[in-house]
Amino acid sequence: MLLRLFFTVVGCTLLGFLAGLFAFKVKSRWCPRCGTTTSELAGQHRARP
Repeated sequence: MLLRLFFTVVGCTLLGFLAGLFAFKVKSRWCPRCGTTTSELAGQHRARP
């Protein structure tokens, strides 16, 4: 019983970690202002004063 609980906790933690990595990778690909991919930006946006 204790071993099953341990593996459940470890599995859920690993699943959450991988979901977080995937969400970060997907989020970092898109520009929050215009929605284009970050590879297409190449200096199109300038910092606001």
